Amino acid sequence: MNKKKRPFLLILLPASLVAIILLGVHLYISTTAITVAPPIYEEMLPSINDSYDVINKTYYKIRKPLPKSGIQEEDLRPKIAIIIDDLGYNSDLAFSFLKLNLELSLSILPSAPFTDIIVREANKKGREIILHQPMEPKDYPSVDPGRSALLLSMNEMEIRQVLDKNLKEIAGAKGVNNHMGSSFTENREKMKVILQELKNRGLFYVDSRTTRWTVGFKQARKIGLPAAERTVFLDNNPDPKAICVQIEHLLEIAENLGSAIGIGHPYNETFEIIEKYQDRLREEFDVIPVSKLVR
Repeated sequence: MNKKKRPFLLILLPASLVAIILLGVHLYISTTAITVAPPIYEEMLPSINDSYDVINKTYYKIRKPLPKSGIQEEDLRPKIAIIIDDLGYNSDLAFSFLKLNLELSLSILPSAPFTDIIVREANKKGREIILHQPMEPKDYPSVDPGRSALLLSMNEMEIRQVLDKNLKEIAGAKGVNNHMGSSFTENREKMKVILQELKNRGLFYVDSRTTRWTVGFKQARKIGLPAAERTVFLDNNPDPKAICVQIEHLLEIAENLGSAIGIGHPYNETFEIIEKYQDRLREEFDVIPVSKLVR
């Protein structure tokens, strides 16, 4: 071998090996669950009873249907919608929720590593998807709402542009609910911009109620936008026993008021508990996409 080429080869071979390894790692993480930390979940909320007390109970009351001769009776079981928030950072867990025999609504974050493949798979299976729109929380920027967030510093045009970009990522989204947003959803003028844009697009809004002073739901109703509110967070405490308590609380509210909306997150514990409740939910309740509970 030419002695002049030897040093060059000694450099080229290790560099090529490193490039091959990096390519293999990239291909691997592009098809499996990414291990980066997900965004911080919703801010701390008041107690369950406090957050429940401020919900407009009459809104969730299901009227008894009038008798209709010759027409199949309406399902009179209590109605429950379960939204799984914060999808986009773990494709395996997202696909697990998709495999459940329940009409869950999947709320997908924009600009997350697995947003595209989760959207495609959910649409393929005919599941309802909504945009999980990050919004400015209290203590921002110390608390980071994640990519593609709506901030109080944005003007009307900027808000519309961000919302438009995010809705294009979540192709087929029927509505929007807020991720974080304890500051943004308290601002009437900023929320007017978003809600009016959703109305123009024929979408709905679900207020996640990350603050008791949110104006989202009331403002939506004021402008005639189909909307609903979260009733119970299922897993602010991801301990399995705590999740069971929250699910029982959700079922009790649905039985008393006719319907209820629960929000869970992509935790293994949340999936396992919902899976265990699956048969009971299907037998005793009418589990429906959240779009059927907006008014």
